[in-house]
Amino acid sequence: MKNILVPIDFSNASRNAANYAASLAQAFDARVTLINAIERPTLVDDSVLAPVLVTQAEIVQENSNLINQEMESLLKIYPVRMDAFVREGFITETIGNLATEIAADLIVVGMKGKGESRAFLGSTVTKITRRLSHPVLVVPAKASFQLPTTIALASDFDPDFENQQYHLLIELAQKFNSMFKIVNVAVKGRQMKPSQAIGKMKISRALAQYATEFHTIREDKVDEGLENFLEEQDPDLLVMIAREHSFIDRLFGKVHTKEMSYKTRKPLLILPGK
Repeated sequence: MKNILVPIDFSNASRNAANYAASLAQAFDARVTLINAIERPTLVDDSVLAPVLVTQAEIVQENSNLINQEMESLLKIYPVRMDAFVREGFITETIGNLATEIAADLIVVGMKGKGESRAFLGSTVTKITRRLSHPVLVVPAKASFQLPTTIALASDFDPDFENQQYHLLIELAQKFNSMFKIVNVAVKGRQMKPSQAIGKMKISRALAQYATEFHTIREDKVDEGLENFLEEQDPDLLVMIAREHSFIDRLFGKVHTKEMSYKTRKPLLILPGK
């Protein structure tokens, strides 16, 4: 891992994500890049053009000052290489362009707590995982960095998921001597398909060098089975595949139930499914 990108909106959640990213960067001797994306104003009347542009310029300048302060505060704690940028444009597109520009290995975003605005996180995380081909690590607002020695990977044993797509997981396991707990939630009454058996063998081969356990949970609903598994096993990191949108949307969408609260306390790594 060489480059980590962190979107910053100056909330406590994004600050915590930046701290988490800096801890990872220190372990991997990687560079951290902070990005604050500002949406451009939509103008409908030329008569308001000048004052709007002045205000936008002031916002850019103010946010530039703030993000430099964020960087300086982090550098006092973490001896890592770091850059910071403020850019205008659509948030997801701006983050994606910079991720491509710096060849980001990972995008780290913060998860806001109960009662805080989820507008940035709820929409941006799902858009990033749908539109960008970068791994995304979602860090809860109150989660402090801890070594990911136990990694839970939720998998439906997709045979089309290639070994190279596990590259980041393997890097983590090599660095932190991690063990994997692979969990498949099977709907009651359904048997494993031949294609899933192939997918399971591919995961076994990809992670063959590391301690690996396979767990099958039989439950009527996938998300409930996964919730129960997480409560019982208490992993340091949960990993999911981006194409599992129905579950990821429940995690970061507008509806949040009490049953989802456990997972908000653990970092979630979302791997691109394409």
